[in-house]
Amino acid sequence: MRRFYVRPECDSGYGEGDGTSYANAWNGFWSVDWSALRGAPAALWICGESLVMVQIEWSFLKENEREARPDPRRESPLAV
Repeated sequence: MRRFYVRPECDSGYGEGDGTSYANAWNGFWSVDWSALRGAPAALWICGESLVMVQIEWSFLKENEREARPDPRRESPLAV
């Protein structure tokens, strides 16, 4: 799985700022290149005082619109 990183926004940015590593993380959410996450499965590591990993699945999004489908959950229809 491909990994990308975003860190809190700062004036100096982070390395290349292309999200490919912690050292080159995107500078805040406004700088995330969402199109880079398309295609193969990708994980977005959200870095700050604590670390959170978000797996991005483009299959839940409409291809031509970045709008969530009405029912994006994949839950079993069987009662648990």
